[in-house]
Amino acid sequence: MARPNRRPLLSFVTCVLGIIVTWTVILPWVSSRPAVHQRLEFLDRRGIDPSAMYYTELDVMDDILDRLEGRPYRDAKQQ
Repeated sequence: MARPNRRPLLSFVTCVLGIIVTWTVILPWVSSRPAVHQRLEFLDRRGIDPSAMYYTELDVMDDILDRLEGRPYRDAKQQ
């Protein structure tokens, strides 16, 4: 009697366990790091939804992009 090939099942279980560990251990640890926490607070103070698909469509991003690209500050209300 032929022995079934368990390699695909083992690969699947390994992938699922990797995803579970990443989601429940690694990502919470990363989100608790000071730099990530500061970035999330920065976004929250400016009303930016980190899950938004296109940040450049948000009005608040004009000031942030100006600062990052070294352009002079422009008030969003003046536009």
